[in-house]
Amino acid sequence: MDDSKQVDVIIISGQSNGVGCTKSEELMTTMGDEKYLEYRAGYKGIQIAYDCWTKDWPASGITFFSQNSSANGEFVKTALGQGNGYATFGPEIGIADYLHEEYDGRLFLIKFACGGSNLKDDWLGGNSPMYGRMINFVKAQMNNLVKKGYSPTIKAFCWMQGEGDSYRGYYNYYLENLRQFVGDIRADLRDLAGGTDIPFIDAGISDASVWEFYREVNDAKKEFAKESENNIFIDTIEEGLHTDQEPWYQPDIYHYDSDSEILLGKLFAQNFEQFLLKKQ
Repeated sequence: MDDSKQVDVIIISGQSNGVGCTKSEELMTTMGDEKYLEYRAGYKGIQIAYDCWTKDWPASGITFFSQNSSANGEFVKTALGQGNGYATFGPEIGIADYLHEEYDGRLFLIKFACGGSNLKDDWLGGNSPMYGRMINFVKAQMNNLVKKGYSPTIKAFCWMQGEGDSYRGYYNYYLENLRQFVGDIRADLRDLAGGTDIPFIDAGISDASVWEFYREVNDAKKEFAKESENNIFIDTIEEGLHTDQEPWYQPDIYHYDSDSEILLGKLFAQNFEQFLLKKQ
């Protein structure tokens, strides 16, 4: 087999901090103009296929899910504007920034995430609103890579979610639900991961006041990480990620500030890099 055609694939999923609701313009202040322009120009060697959704609760009380940004089934260069709209970004930027020099042309990202979603109602099982869509999207994008002549292998699944379960009636089921969710992912995507368990890289949620039971959700994530060497927990609070600074006139405490969203991506990359195919 032509080694140049063997490529690694990373899946990004979760809710709004996985989608990316952080304003790109804030990076000019936190990361500087030069880095902002680099991110805006994008990374041609790290391509991404993305499909981003939002869960809505209208006054009618009927929940529905709307697609709010997408690469329309194509792989494109990783750049700003691939969050929940043209003015936002997600963890893909930090991943590409951290890995583009060494893995140029050999790493592809697939992002399927849904803002406002919870694990209990929205991601468990094939009949849930998001799970089946995600699996179908991942399989379609893997097939697209094959059609392009690549031999792709899924190397890790990055999960930024839990805020939607940090409430009564939800947080106490998180560990059990996480086990089921990850088990389903590993079973349904095993063939695309070389017949092995996909490493699950799980980011903790913030301690913002809006997440009533953030400790309990994060404790469940930590407990799950102890159950397998392929389960990895990122302590985002210990790493210093924050939500209380942007925009300066009225901070959006639901979502990570721009430098923290970049760091989130880099932390994902640092934890899954061990599973990537190295240069010969």
